[in-house]
Amino acid sequence: MNKLKKIAFISHFDGNIYLFRLSWIKALKDEGFEVYVLVPEGRYCEKLKKEKVKVINYKIKRGSLNPINALATVCNLYKIMKQEKFDLVQTFTLQPNVYGTIAAWLAGVPTVVNLVEGLGYVYTGNSFKQKILRAIFNILISLSFKKAKKIIFLNSDDLNTLGNLFNRNKAVIIRGTGINTEYYSLSNVDLKQVEKLRNELKIKGDDIVITIIARLYWSKGIREFIQSAKLLLNKYSNLKFLIVGPIDKGNPEAVPENFIKENTNQFLKFLGERDDIKEILFLTDIYVLSSYREGIPRTILEAMSMKKPIVTTNAPGCKETVEDGHNGFLVPIKDVKKLAEAVETLIKDESLRNKMGYASREKVKKEFSDEIVVNKVLKLYKDFLFEKDNAS
Repeated sequence: MNKLKKIAFISHFDGNIYLFRLSWIKALKDEGFEVYVLVPEGRYCEKLKKEKVKVINYKIKRGSLNPINALATVCNLYKIMKQEKFDLVQTFTLQPNVYGTIAAWLAGVPTVVNLVEGLGYVYTGNSFKQKILRAIFNILISLSFKKAKKIIFLNSDDLNTLGNLFNRNKAVIIRGTGINTEYYSLSNVDLKQVEKLRNELKIKGDDIVITIIARLYWSKGIREFIQSAKLLLNKYSNLKFLIVGPIDKGNPEAVPENFIKENTNQFLKFLGERDDIKEILFLTDIYVLSSYREGIPRTILEAMSMKKPIVTTNAPGCKETVEDGHNGFLVPIKDVKKLAEAVETLIKDESLRNKMGYASREKVKKEFSDEIVVNKVLKLYKDFLFEKDNAS
């Protein structure tokens, strides 16, 4: 690898790169790579540019399977790739995986790596609509995987679900996107901001705070979180439940805003999308994610790094983060009673919360830290580029 290598990250959302892949980009730049980010215009683009990342905007209609829109996006990406002559393209999420891979193949970019981050709504149920969408997605994924050189999966369940669509020799499992355990640390918070947040949320000294952080989709288990909160609020008066995350109004499985408003009160609060996640986690006593399926849920890893006990579902992705009874509890998907019982066990036992919180931080440092994940990603990229150089 004598000449400077150009790597492009493609996503449908600039926050996906800035919030979750910045450590990858910094490591690549430290190794001498030139990194480009291809994303639609968004509020994180300027932040990426401040990190000395070269941002190129393209147009994509999120959630649309309209072939005309798809063709326009592929053509847009093809022109960019033909002009820039990237050495490697890394795509993220379904649409960029499909469109980006096809565009790279047409442009003659020989090395393309997809990342399957979690299968979500389409693979979490068996309604007629979900079955139809799953059949369409499988066709698109199969096409994408056929052109990709390697496919990164975050967990083995997703690999097994899609394993019949491609040659499994292409599969690589890298668990998570990496967590900066120094950044997500109890010692690295703004205590003035914590106190301000405590006053804003009216959290008293003896209150126990239970938090979920997620995009507000039904498949994130928002309904189950609220229902379990109601069960527990009937028994305890010193609880505060926090729901943190954006409502994606354009998504067909988004939780309606009215549902959130109707079910929130002084004990069950909806905070929307926030930038003070560390401070919210600092005030949190128990972290919950009642999702139906994930890749590797980053919000759980952030909470683990902040020494929090975890209650989550025994679902793909989620179960990778918790050793049941060690750093938290695993409960069946959609089981409100079991979810409430697990949270109640932690409500009643402060010493258990502390013990599990300590175990969470140790686990995230040993298995999911930036150092571990980024080193695996760098090795994968370098191996590809070394093979490409030898073949040319």
